[in-house]
Amino acid sequence: MGSTARRVRIRSGCVVATALAVLAVGVSPGAAATAAPAPATSTTEPADATLGYRANTRHDSFVAKATAAPPFTKLWSADLGSAVSAPVAVGGKVFVVVNAVGEDETGGPRMELVGLDAATGKRLWPQRLIADNDPKATLAYGGGLLYTQTGRGVVTAWDPATGRQRWSHSIGSGICEFPPAWYDGVLYTQDGRGTALALRASDGAELWRAPLVDWGISPVVVDDLGVWFGFDNYSFQLLDRSSGRELRRYDVPDLTARGGNPIARGAGALWLRSSAADDERTVAYDQNTGAVLRSFPADATPAFGPGRVYVAHRGVVKALSTTTYQPAWSYTSPRQAATVRLVAGGHVYVQDGDGKLVVLNERTGAVVWSYRLWAEPHPTENVLAEEDWRGWVNPGIATAGGRVFAPGQNGVLTAFGD
Repeated sequence: MGSTARRVRIRSGCVVATALAVLAVGVSPGAAATAAPAPATSTTEPADATLGYRANTRHDSFVAKATAAPPFTKLWSADLGSAVSAPVAVGGKVFVVVNAVGEDETGGPRMELVGLDAATGKRLWPQRLIADNDPKATLAYGGGLLYTQTGRGVVTAWDPATGRQRWSHSIGSGICEFPPAWYDGVLYTQDGRGTALALRASDGAELWRAPLVDWGISPVVVDDLGVWFGFDNYSFQLLDRSSGRELRRYDVPDLTARGGNPIARGAGALWLRSSAADDERTVAYDQNTGAVLRSFPADATPAFGPGRVYVAHRGVVKALSTTTYQPAWSYTSPRQAATVRLVAGGHVYVQDGDGKLVVLNERTGAVVWSYRLWAEPHPTENVLAEEDWRGWVNPGIATAGGRVFAPGQNGVLTAFGD
């Protein structure tokens, strides 16, 4: 099992001790990395659609068959509440979770699920109250159903045609800040307290529970290799999708971070990020051996496109070749903060720290279109690149059917098309 030395790290006020050993179950330590193309989420899922936070279960922010093409015209906007989540866009419809703070009798958070016609913005059904009224509810899509998960760990399935609840299941007292991931009829999630879970998507039945090497706020990445869990630039695990059995576990360089950084699978590697003040970077790890493949300064999770990885640091977005890892072009924000939210249809969608959505040509990096979603921040305001809890919802933008859907200031969702 390797060294028995222990290390202690403080994250988000919690002391976590983990083994220093590198564990690999059924994998040779000297196995070579294989840079295979990213697998599809499922052969049954539409390709021109955005299925949840960071577009898909790989969290690579890439929509493979997107048809939206700038320059865009504003089609409609809807004022939905105080804050709107990253949209799900599929089948001529768009869905969001809304933090409608102050709209209930107590003035507290009121988390609601909203469905809209993608062409007109017309409501499909009345807003549906999400269980727990927890201001950290999240949203995902898969297999014809919508799935929400509250910060306390209540997972609910909804019919997208009617907005009616299909089933609800509590995974226990949780600290959940990212949506579950649907893959081949199963929902995968974690409770934020060291336990991973699999639920049958059709009825919410619990299929398995498995211990995690660490605990904290972390999203779930799923692909044909299994279920990935990563904890900052610190450790990651791969579990078997059908049983929860641990397939691989790697501890990586000991860093202090705030927790909650999204992980991504792209360019044949698993990417984790540290937000430590003195070590802001994203690191690509060999999915078989845990070895460091490459590392770049970064204050936002990377995004991926054909032959490219997009890395942002202090407002400079670099398009790096996945062959040479040399920059093809760069974009610089006027506020030294930027996050690539989407790569789709030959374009790169940047959430700029100055409040604009900026669309770049994927090949050249030229700005082809922009739109102000947020008021320009005050010159002295500290703007974070990847502010993943603006108003207690997962941020992001979506595309489907030639349209783009972007949440903006004060809970306004705007649709763009040509």
